[in-house]
Amino acid sequence: MRLAVLSFPFLTLALAGCQGVAPTPDLKTVPHATLVSSHVDVDNDRTDIFRVLEIDGRSAIDPTDLSVKSVEIDHTELVAAGRNAHVAVDALAYYNNTGRRLFWDAMRIKGTIEFVPAPDTTYVIRGSLTPAVSSVWIENGATHQIVGNKVSAPGRGASAAEAAAEAASAAAE
Repeated sequence: MRLAVLSFPFLTLALAGCQGVAPTPDLKTVPHATLVSSHVDVDNDRTDIFRVLEIDGRSAIDPTDLSVKSVEIDHTELVAAGRNAHVAVDALAYYNNTGRRLFWDAMRIKGTIEFVPAPDTTYVIRGSLTPAVSSVWIENGATHQIVGNKVSAPGRGASAAEAAAEAASAAAE
């Protein structure tokens, strides 16, 4: 009898908690857009990767999966259209050479981009990684127009790059 008395309040709380959580609709059944990661083969040792980590708090890929087999795979994700989407993105320079991967600057940048996707549209994660500045953005796959905010950060070599540019301009004069 005492067990039944103690169980009732817990059962009531459990049922009340379940009523507050709305099920997530299947994105294939609602108006949606497609979001695609991308990569650029810079040379035979370096690949720049631009990818989606999360969409509205939902994990898209494992951010630690940087195996040689997965680096050049452009992942595709669906995102609900017509409402503000929060997309966590990152970009990094991946080196095939283990020594370079361990000791060289990967020029990594992370951030969140907010935009309102249009239905039946493909968006691509793009970016630029340099010692001076690294940036990542989302662009319309058909028009190449940037949507939402652009995430940028100065690189570790920003002062060295500026000094080299100043030296080159001084030499040209």
